[in-house]
Amino acid sequence: MLNRETPLRGHQVFRTGNAADLCREIQQRLGARCSVPATAINFVTGASHYVLPSGELWFTETSLPITLDLPDGPFVRMQIQRAGGGVTYIDGNPVEVNAAQSCISPAAAVLELNAGFQQLVLHVRHDVLVRKLVALTGVPAPRKLAFAPVLNRNRPESKGFIAILNCILANIDHATTLAPPLVLAELEDALMVSMLCNFQHNLRDLLDSESLEPGSWQVRRVEEYIEANLDAPFDIEQIAEVTGISTRSIYRAFKRSRGYSPMAFARQRRLIHARRLLQDAETNQTVTSIAFGCGFNDVGHFSREFSKAFGESPSAVLARSHRGGTIYARQPP
Repeated sequence: MLNRETPLRGHQVFRTGNAADLCREIQQRLGARCSVPATAINFVTGASHYVLPSGELWFTETSLPITLDLPDGPFVRMQIQRAGGGVTYIDGNPVEVNAAQSCISPAAAVLELNAGFQQLVLHVRHDVLVRKLVALTGVPAPRKLAFAPVLNRNRPESKGFIAILNCILANIDHATTLAPPLVLAELEDALMVSMLCNFQHNLRDLLDSESLEPGSWQVRRVEEYIEANLDAPFDIEQIAEVTGISTRSIYRAFKRSRGYSPMAFARQRRLIHARRLLQDAETNQTVTSIAFGCGFNDVGHFSREFSKAFGESPSAVLARSHRGGTIYARQPP
């Protein structure tokens, strides 16, 4: 289930109890037609918004029933209920959004939001999803990507997707200004891969088919690319472009020839990079700022991984650096 706290609470874009103001806000921000009961009084409706590297998140809540007629756009929409319920009409066909199921719909849809309905809405650009799919499979998409609209929230794949989404929400809502875009970009990438690999859509056959096995030279090229781009998000498209082969095959090759994943290799190299930064740190730098700058979004986890790899804590290395000392440490396994 989603975190109990109200998500995106620091990113509110409007909150109103006036029907005319509500419809004007929805028209301006979403280009949608809004219908509310003519007798609507004493209500509160609001929305919060956050722009992700390749998409956006909305949190909406309403104490009165609202109907939204949304126009077409270059994205797919996922609605995840937090309280109450609603119905989404896709080409006139109703899909309930409630505690038992979520909905994936194209941009053009009619949303009926019941009184007391709260939802988290994820918009993911269609072209970005297609690029992810091409990177995963190594073949072009033969037709437009379309998801099955109904998602059972009790299935393991839905729970795994929600777990990644919760990590994104935690970084948005609880991180300081030091939170790096790199972390959100990698989490969003994992979220989109989860959508493609775990949810039903009309291009599943591409993912379910076998792909060619790469040679060891592709693995070496991936390692070289990761080393040269430690300050950039771990990017599936770039891996596919560098090697000329699907990322599924690259993951299998790493497992077979290295015994770990490309992401594990990137994590090891980021630990080494973090150690160098700690050794050469300025007096105003902290373990937190260096951890975030190297792509670690959980300082406690970073400290544990660092201590396991080097035999001492990052704070001890930083303290010695500030004193002008020298560190001798073993390489990560």
